[in-house]
Amino acid sequence: MNFVKLTNSLWKWQVIGWLLYFLLMFLTFLPRDSDESIGYIFLVKSFRTLVGFSLSCLLWLIYRNLINSQSMGRTVLIVFISTALFGMVWTSLETLFFWSTLPNFDLMYSLQFKPRMALTYTVTLLAWSAIYFGIKYWKQVQVEHQNTLHAKILAETAQLEMLRYQVNPHFLFNALNSIRASISPDNPAAKQMITQLSEFLRHSLMSNDKNQNTLSDELEAVENYLAIEKIRFEEALEVELNIDDKAKQIMLPSFLLNPLVENAIKHGLQTSPEILKINISAVLESDRLVIEVKNSGRLNAQKTDKKDKIGLNNVQERLKKQLPNKSSFALYEENGCVVARIEILQ
Repeated sequence: MNFVKLTNSLWKWQVIGWLLYFLLMFLTFLPRDSDESIGYIFLVKSFRTLVGFSLSCLLWLIYRNLINSQSMGRTVLIVFISTALFGMVWTSLETLFFWSTLPNFDLMYSLQFKPRMALTYTVTLLAWSAIYFGIKYWKQVQVEHQNTLHAKILAETAQLEMLRYQVNPHFLFNALNSIRASISPDNPAAKQMITQLSEFLRHSLMSNDKNQNTLSDELEAVENYLAIEKIRFEEALEVELNIDDKAKQIMLPSFLLNPLVENAIKHGLQTSPEILKINISAVLESDRLVIEVKNSGRLNAQKTDKKDKIGLNNVQERLKKQLPNKSSFALYEENGCVVARIEILQ
């Protein structure tokens, strides 16, 4: 649920909840004899409800801005301190209301009842806080469940190009080996291409049921893919890898890098002036893993075919769903190169 929907839902339940609170307070304290004024009781309960409504809105602002980054212990402490302080504020405002509207109000006499009143209002705000966090966490569980399902669907979508070979993978590998054996010894490049293709498909098919791989496994698949493209384009393609050893065992969504490399080669060949240069780097910077796939050329500002966007959109969506609030993706042009950059918080 996005912020706008959450805010609209909050205001709706705020209004309904505090109207019910007003109704309950008003009916409970209806005058028992003719000396009491229904109009004044209505005014008192309206003022009490308005103060409670306003203080609960302030509590919502505190919870939204402070508690999201706090531990459970600190969250509980903030809740108790905030509700206790607001309970005293509520009591003070109501006392001021009585003092200003009742001509015979005895302020000193009323002080003996204020601790109990403050406790009552504190408990009321604690109950509001419990309902607020209950609804909030329930919604978070629902969103996380939906994100998990969506991430699984996206992971499967990323492998659709490989799934058509999975009807009988052993037959596929045997067929590739037979083709390799039948190639003339005078054509080592073709044999090498078949070997790399077999390894790439093996990695893809054997990892089909995984949602995550180590960076090392992802790079192995990328290197097999690049080896095939290197044979295909020969001197027209230069590849450089700069990988931090400490980053190789970090887990990330499977088949995350290959779409970026494919995109770099496909569009880089169209816009790179001479030799297409691909640079793949992965480094640990403080608390985050930074992966960059750079290619010489320009970022094509023209509209591309819908099929061209599937890979990049898939990368963005899977990062958003599998690593919410812990990852980012950017595609931009810098110093004559197109850069695809992924950052993952550790």
